[in-house]
Order: sequence, then C-alpha cells, then structure tokens
Amino acid sequence: MNGRSVFSLVALLLLSPLIAGHAEAATSDYASRVVTVEVTYQSWNEDRPWMKNEPAARSASAVPLDGHRLLTTAQTVADATLIQVTKHGSSSKIPARVLHIDLDADLALLTVEDESFFDDLTPVELAASIPTEGDLSSVRWRRRQLEVSSSRVTRLQVQEVYYGNLSHVFLFLRTDLAGGGWAEPIFDGTQLVGLSTSQSDQVMRAIPATVIRQYLEAVAAPGPYPGLPTLWLVWQTNRDPALAAFLGLEGPPRGVVVRAVPWGSCAFGVLRERDILLEVDGHSIDPDGYYQHPDYGRLAFTNIAIDGHRTGDRIPLVVLRDGKEIELQLTLHSYPARMQLIPWQRKNQAPPFLIAGGLLFRELDGPYLRSWGKNWERKAPTNLVALWKRDRHGQLPERRRVVLLTAVIPDAINVGYHDLRDLAVARVNGRAVDSINALAEALAHPVGGFQVIEFEPNMNRAEVVLDADGFETATARILGEYNIPLGGRQDPPFAMPYGEAQR
Repeated sequence: MNGRSVFSLVALLLLSPLIAGHAEAATSDYASRVVTVEVTYQSWNEDRPWMKNEPAARSASAVPLDGHRLLTTAQTVADATLIQVTKHGSSSKIPARVLHIDLDADLALLTVEDESFFDDLTPVELAASIPTEGDLSSVRWRRRQLEVSSSRVTRLQVQEVYYGNLSHVFLFLRTDLAGGGWAEPIFDGTQLVGLSTSQSDQVMRAIPATVIRQYLEAVAAPGPYPGLPTLWLVWQTNRDPALAAFLGLEGPPRGVVVRAVPWGSCAFGVLRERDILLEVDGHSIDPDGYYQHPDYGRLAFTNIAIDGHRTGDRIPLVVLRDGKEIELQLTLHSYPARMQLIPWQRKNQAPPFLIAGGLLFRELDGPYLRSWGKNWERKAPTNLVALWKRDRHGQLPERRRVVLLTAVIPDAINVGYHDLRDLAVARVNGRAVDSINALAEALAHPVGGFQVIEFEPNMNRAEVVLDADGFETATARILGEYNIPLGGRQDPPFAMPYGEAQR
C-alpha cells in the first residue's frame, strides 16, 4: 500500500463519523416532515351501481403544512371510508378527515381533530421553482422505517392530470424507490419539490411545488373554491404547409389549428374551429404546439394557462382567422370534469342509474370504462370506446350525458331483449334523453300504451318496445325477486361553474 492510499484510508476513517452524523441529521429532518396515510376505501360496483365493491386498503404519504393540515394526492383518499395517519414510524393510527379535495388537480388536504398530533411535525417549505436537473430525495415511511431514496431529475413534461381536465408541467425522475407513486414527497434538501402521482418501473411522475402552491392559494382565497385554470382545446399540429396556406397563413407554418372549443371551457365563445392559434399570453406557439419557457425550455403551450396565472386572470391571444391576424382576450378558469359529456371521474359520487322494466340504465363515464381493467381501450365494447374518443368533450346545454342500456334483468316483460348490452340511448317515447333524470321523466310519458326506447345507430338493435300496462308493477317485482334494494339514483344538481354567460 503506497503513502497516498494510507493517507486516503486514514482520512476516510476520521471523516466517517462526520459523514454518518450528517446522514443521520438529514434523515431526522425528513422524519418530522412525512407521515403515512392509511385509507380504507370502498368503490362503487360499476356493473351493479346500487351496491359497492368489497372494502380494500391503500397506503400513501402526506406532508404537514401550517394550520394543522396534511397535503396528499386526491387519488390517495378517493372513495375513502376511513382515513388514518401515523407519524415518526409509530404504530399509533390517528383518525383523519378530508378538509378539501380537488380531483381535477389530484390534490387534497387532510386534518386531525387532535391538534397535538402536529406538535412534533415540521411544516414543509415549498420550493420556489422546479429543478431541471440534479439529484433529489424521495421519502416515505414503510414498515415503521424511514426510506430516503435518491431520485434524479430526467425531464419536465406537460401532461394531463390522470383523473381530471387540468394540464400542467410534471416533474419526471428516475428513482431508487421501489413501488412508489403514492404521494411520496420529493425534497431538495428540506424544501418540498413535489408529490409523486404515479411510478412505472423506476420512473416517477410528480406534481411540482409550483402547482401545489397555486392549489393552496386557491383554497385559501375568499369565496367558493375557484379551481385551477386550464386552456382546454381540441387542437392539431400545423406542420402541413398546404393546410396552413389553405387557412390563410403566409410563410412557413406556425401556431396550432383549433379543431373544437368545448362548451364550458374558457375558450368557448372566444376561439373558433379552424382558427390558427399563434400566440398565448405573449408566447409564440410553434407548429407542434410548443413555446419557449424562460426557465424550463420547450413546453406544450397548454401549460401557459396555469403558469403564474389564477382563475379570473385575463390573457391575450393572437389568432389567424379568415386569413387575418386578430387579437383576443381570454378569461381563465377551470374546466371541471363534470363539463365533459363523458366525465373521466365522478368526484367520489355514486353513479346515477335507473332500473325500469328490468332494463338497467346508467350514464357513461370514466369509472364505467375503467371497469374493463387497465387495458380498457382494447377490452371495452368498441362502440363505447368510439364514443369516448370522439365525443367525450362534446357536452352541450341540451346534451349533458350519454345514457346507456347496460344490461337486461330477465323477466317476462322483457323477453326477447335479454342479450342487450351497452347500447347508447337516443330517445325514449320520442323525447331526447341526456341524463338519468331525463330518462325517468320520459318513461313517465308512454306513447300509445308502450314504452319505446330508441338507440343510437349500432349493429344490434334499433329500439326496444315494452308494454306500458303493468310496467311499474313489473319493475317492483324484478327488484324484489333479485333482491335489489334500490331502483334508481338521480343525478346530483347541475350548475354551470361560471354562470350562464358561457352558453
């Protein structure tokens, strides 16, 4: 062994206690900034919407905030029947409750009635910006042991929130944490950089601190919770020079082409189909739909709506319309899932349904589609997948939801129709049907002594006709014979989130 090796070994031995002490201090810092959330939940049975599935459990993380609050993801507490939290690797489970939840943003706030629970917790400090590179720490309690795993920033990318309509930049990391994606906090030192929302293999996706801060500010704002703003459009790239020229754009292609403007979105009544969106809030949009962020580089333009903006802010747009560049003003607001014709989530609400003459009707939504499993787009009926892909943002004042006949409960009154499944209803007794409530009203007005259910075009059946005499009696008999405790559930009251002006 040469002199340099001896010196290095001696130096390492002398520094080891200092290194160990530093690591222990860092772990101690995280211990008071992370708690475990254990949730017992019970989701609805999407095939039998009058009942729930068997209870199940999930475990996730949360971080303490000022004001005796805990921050976690909304998916952590979805369908929760019991929420318990533990801290410092303790075995004591303390009941908690939801203070606020926003499934569109996938964020939630919890609290504990016993305020002493927070005495030895350290409220986290949110990072001011999103790191674009470097190593961070993903942290969680597991089996009463604190796990601190190295996580390296790989990219920033704008994506949609899985359960909602919000679009913003997400932080992607390659992590050593196994089985993550359940609201594990990600720290830069002791500053909170983000909360994980999913993980595939060793790649973790996280909501950044910048979005978390906007959520907390929106919750704290006076008045009803406004949600987080999003610029929700159906658009396509503008790379084709022929298309750009056809729409009146001179020079090389730039901007994106507006294909549709969903009713209820902040662009409704401002943008039009075949507009070329050239600039948003002073940022030029390239033909692939990207802009240059001053800190984070090239990002999808849909991030602009939330980047430093709040609901109610007005931002300028530049569009090419009918061959002329014009300037417009857009007032930002959220686009809640309930504004979709086929909403991706129900905000923990029970599914509306109706059993009439043994026909089981319900509204088409994301939970029903996901009942076919992870690969539902390949396993679900093709007509439902086509509806989702084509019309999910097609809600209008006169078309609120897609109503399905999902099954027929066998009885003498419905002989000949027992094999019908998953057909979209167009009209009942000559009346347009766009909700379970509208369906119930239509069934109260039979035509010529018959109940006539007409379907949207399909390969199986054009209509169902049942005798209206004894129809209600047959429904009651079916509920009794099949031990179904509830014959229906109406829609919750619907209201436009930003007033009638959007019509």
